[in-house]
Amino acid sequence: MTRNILSMIVAVGALLAWFDAPAFAQSIDPNFYYKLSTQFRGPEMKLDVFNGGARNNLTHLVPDQDVSGQFWRFRGNDDGTFRLSTLFRGPSMCLDIFNGGSRNNQPHLAQCANLTGQLWLITVTETADAVRLTTRFRGPAMCLDIFNGGPNDNQPHLAQCADLSGQLWLLTKTDKAVESAKSE
Repeated sequence: MTRNILSMIVAVGALLAWFDAPAFAQSIDPNFYYKLSTQFRGPEMKLDVFNGGARNNLTHLVPDQDVSGQFWRFRGNDDGTFRLSTLFRGPSMCLDIFNGGSRNNQPHLAQCANLTGQLWLITVTETADAVRLTTRFRGPAMCLDIFNGGPNDNQPHLAQCADLSGQLWLLTKTDKAVESAKSE
C-alpha cells in the first residue's frame, strides 16, 4: 500500500511538473506590449515591420527604437497559442506565415483570420533564458529563426529547429500598455 501511494505521489508530481512547463506562456501579460530580439543578434536588435515597398508587412531585426512596429502584443487563445500583432498595424493584423512561393515560411502581418499560421506557441528553453517560437501550421519541429546574410539578412523565417542562437528569442515586456480596442 505504501508503495502504491508513493508511486501515485511521484506520478502526480511528474504530471504537475509537466503542466508547469508552459508556465512562461501564462506569464505573458496581455495588457502590455513586448519587444522581441534573439540571442544571435542581441538585445539591441528588435523585431520590426517593414512599412511600404516590396517587403511591406514583412518583419526584420533592426536597432532598438521607440517605434510602433517594434511593440508586439500577445493575445492568448484557449488552446495555449498566441496571436501576435503590433501597435503599428493594430490588432486586426496578425503575424502569419507564407505558405509557398518565394517567401515560403517567412512571417508577415496579414488580416487576422482562423489560420494555423497565426497561432504561435511559446516554448521555454531548457535553460529558461529564452523561448522558441513555432506555429500550429508548421508544427513544433519548425522554429522561428533569422537569416544570416544574403538578400534576406536579419529577416525571420521558420527553419528546422536546432541548437542555434537565432532560434532563441527574448521577450522583453515594455511599460507601454495595450489600450483596449472596441472592435475586438
